[in-house]
Amino acid sequence: MSASNQRSSKKRGCLKWGGVALGALALLLIVVLAIVGLQGSRAKAALRAQYPPPGQMVDVGGYKLHLYCQGSGSPTVVLVPGGGDFSLSWSLVQPEVAQTTRVCAYDFGGFGWSELGPKPPTVENIVAELHTLLTNAGIEGPYVLVGHSLGGVYVRVYAFRYPEEVVGMVLVDSTHEDQQARYAAAEASHEDEGGDSNANDQVNPLSQELSLRLNQALFTLGIFAMSPQSFPDAALNPMPEEVLKAYKGVMLSSDTFFEAYLQQGAYMDENMAAVREMHITLGDMPLVVLSAKKLELPPGFPLSAEETAEIQAELHAELAALSSRGELVFAEESPHCIQCIQPELVIEAINHVLDAQ
Repeated sequence: MSASNQRSSKKRGCLKWGGVALGALALLLIVVLAIVGLQGSRAKAALRAQYPPPGQMVDVGGYKLHLYCQGSGSPTVVLVPGGGDFSLSWSLVQPEVAQTTRVCAYDFGGFGWSELGPKPPTVENIVAELHTLLTNAGIEGPYVLVGHSLGGVYVRVYAFRYPEEVVGMVLVDSTHEDQQARYAAAEASHEDEGGDSNANDQVNPLSQELSLRLNQALFTLGIFAMSPQSFPDAALNPMPEEVLKAYKGVMLSSDTFFEAYLQQGAYMDENMAAVREMHITLGDMPLVVLSAKKLELPPGFPLSAEETAEIQAELHAELAALSSRGELVFAEESPHCIQCIQPELVIEAINHVLDAQ
């Protein structure tokens, strides 16, 4: 055999055995992922057994949403969570309000104990879903609606679609449909002036996407469910220790949390545009708007805390002005989750609206 043929034969042999090695490595990876996935599924099941839903699972059209009610009386207070959140975030508020009237907290589809429905999370679908939930659960109005963050958008649209059912409202550090546009305009003004448009370090969009996908894989495989205590508390709302343990357990055991979370984000711009088109006003409805003062900005946020607080105060003043009886109250010691840090302010606001009936 010539030297060139020998070299060619060796090369083919190397390629052959290299392919075998890659195949074996791929097979090993599949086996490892299967084992991890099985252990993760068992960990999720154990957490679900440890933290069963405290309320009722209500059929809303082929899937079920979780609704937890306490107390008795009328009007019924309905607690609507923020984006990516669920009913446990109201754990310091709900029992206190239940001493006065009936109060119900629920979970968006795919979050908490609720099942993920087939319809996309447009603002119209979310509001119709809540209406169906309350109807099918036999929770009659009138309602005082309390919405945190993105939930503040949904409760305003609910009052717009079902005005005869809503007699009062509390907005807890609510999202405003124009806030992203206001932030972008402020950032653009910095650029026009030749200043630094970003008070924090810029975050690489690619690294954000990779981080998001990595966390999605860890949630899906149940890696976090195997060791919920290692999941960072800073990624969640501040809560008492026992509530935080339950919050982690429910969130990390979910098979739909991340899908629901991604869907919610994907429809954000469309939903805000839809709300702008509604031109919602609240007449003389009793209304309290709570605005957080201790802002905690994410890495890469384009504005300083001071400028962001100024814009947010303006936006929340606009929300308070939607009703001739609207009031704006600042939560001086709270970040975004006012009901976690200063729950007494939320309780006082709800009782104030109830007393105004």
